[in-house]
Formats: sequence, structure tokens, C-alpha cells
Amino acid sequence: MVVAVAEGAPLITHKRAYKIFQASILMLLISFIWPLNQCLAISALADTTAAQKKPPKKTSHVYKKPFNTKLLLKYENVKKFPQLLSSGIINIEDIPDPHWKKNACIACHKTGNKNASENNLQHSSVETVCNNCHSAKYDHRYIHPENIKPDKQMMQRMAPSMKIILKKTRNKIDCNTCHELRIQCLPDIKKQKLTNPKFFRAGPYNTRSQLCFLCHDEQAYQRLNPHEQIDEKGKIKAEKCRICHADSLSKLNKINDISQLKFNTDEPLKSMCWGCHPWIPHPGGQFSFFSQKSGPDHLTTPSKLVTDRLNKMTKKHNISFPLEPLSGKVFCGTCHNAHEKGVIKNAAGAKGADSKRRLRDQNICQYCHFK
Repeated sequence: MVVAVAEGAPLITHKRAYKIFQASILMLLISFIWPLNQCLAISALADTTAAQKKPPKKTSHVYKKPFNTKLLLKYENVKKFPQLLSSGIINIEDIPDPHWKKNACIACHKTGNKNASENNLQHSSVETVCNNCHSAKYDHRYIHPENIKPDKQMMQRMAPSMKIILKKTRNKIDCNTCHELRIQCLPDIKKQKLTNPKFFRAGPYNTRSQLCFLCHDEQAYQRLNPHEQIDEKGKIKAEKCRICHADSLSKLNKINDISQLKFNTDEPLKSMCWGCHPWIPHPGGQFSFFSQKSGPDHLTTPSKLVTDRLNKMTKKHNISFPLEPLSGKVFCGTCHNAHEKGVIKNAAGAKGADSKRRLRDQNICQYCHFK
């Protein structure tokens, strides 16, 4: 069969017409399916990207909800503090200070304010009650031995209130021997908060040695001075180095930078110095014998402006101003040289040894601060 067409046009058979129809349908399908396929591909790519951005699913050993440390650190949970510390759930800095607080009776006593008494403690032993917090967080840096019996001469020098307490503990020394805990609780003597913040018995005291001499003989008792590091022959006393340093003298002689040193205490390094120098406030210091802070706190991380100026002055004057290796903070040793003259061989690190106030330079304030 032949289809009639216009003059001059090619002849189209039924077979050829069917092929043209198939091709048209195919083109129509392609024009519809291709954009749809592209949309699906883009959508799949977006889903994949989103899945990559999602955090990984929590495994079974991870807690679904983080610990509410504020809830855990309530005074009612004080018995759990040692366990929480050892497990790493809380840090030493997280432990709240209950002393001199109106609503903190429950930290030491089984009941609250109304029924609190000396016979109603969280534990029968005062020592255990104190160690709920102080086993990890010693407030005084000198750790006095406990559970020892003072000799007769010491007993004679003691304050009357100390003797009364010793009778209750079979003449063995504990926290309550020196600290009169009730001072912070009873309204009529709470006025001592400013003058006797550590609630020492028979206080307040102007210096901490006054308390020591209630037991120890003032003439015979001499405090160890870790800064006397050279003997009469000019040799370094190796045993004095170990008071602060964890390394041997031979190893210390090979070290040129504070980042290589190992100390007998963790950072902050100021705690090592406060073992001997806690009650002498000075410009730049923060610690005071009294409860209120004195002066600005310089024991912080210096700003970029101060750091740049300090580096400049260090090179200019060939002097060392060490910072805490881990935190980068200023500590006591940044400004004060704790070593005796002749101990440090490095010229920059030796400056300030045996100088007035052991300052690395008498004009040291200007090394960080502009006039």
C-alpha cells in the first residue's frame, strides 16, 4: 500500500510510519524520565551528605544523658564526693565550700539547721566527715600528721580547748584538734569569719607560726627553708631540690626549659609555693590570710599584648619569665626566682637569685605593664 503525499515528497510506507511513531514515543519518554532521574540523584546525594554530617550513634557504654553535676554536688551527696572524684565525674574544683554557709549544715550533719549538733554528724569520726572533701582537696598546704599522740611538753603548751578535744580522741590529733568547727556555726562567734576564716582554736592569729607554737617549742622548732640550696663548700644540696622537683639533680642539670621539668605537684604550680607562703599578700598576689581577696589576680593567662611585650623584654634583657607548661598561666616563679645564686647555670634563668624579694628584676612590673 502506498500513501498519497504531496508532489515531490518521499513516499512513506506503513512500516516506516510505525518506526517514526516508536521513535517519537521513545524521545517523549526520555524527555520525561531524564529530569526525574536527575532529581532523584540530587536527592540521594543530599541524603548522603546529611547522613555524613550527623553525629555517630551513641554506643551502649555512653550515657544517654550527661550527668547533672550541679545536682550531684549538692551538700546532701557529700559522702559520694570521693567516689565521684575517683571516677572522673567531677573535678576537685567542682567541690563546693560549705564553711560559713547558712544552708550547708547538711554537709557535715545528718539533719539540717534545726537539729544540727556535735553528736549528729554524717559519721561518728570527725576525720571521716572532713575527708569527704579534704581527702582530695587539702585547704592547708602543710599536711599535718594525724592520729599521733603529742608528748607531755606539747600538752602543757596547748590551749585549753585543744586539751578538751584530745580527751575525746584518746589524746590523738585530728582535724578538730586545731580547727574549732563550731565557730562557723554558732551565731555568737560567727563574727570571727573575717579575723579567723580557718576557724583555728584560740585564734585569731597574726601569723600561722603562732598556732604551731601552741604545741611546738618556738626555740627548737625551725621550719625547713627550701631556698637554702648551697652548702658551705659551694655545692648544691640535692635533697633541697627534691622538695619541689621530681627529678634528680643530675637530670635537672641537663634541663634548659620549664616544659621539661617534673614537679612534685600538678598545676597550678602556685599550690607548691603556697605550702610556705600562704599568708603574705602582696601586689600581684591574690591569696590572703583573711577571707577577702587582696589585690588583683595576676596568676592568669597573659593576653597577647602582654605576651608579645614579655617576649620582647625577655630578648632585650636576656631574662627568663617561665609560664606554667600546660596552662600557659603566670605563676609565682614567673616573677620570683626560687633558686639560690649559683644553682642555675643558664644566665637568663639565673637572674634574680638571692635578690630582694627574689624578683627576677626589681623593675619587673614594667616588663608586662606600660608606664
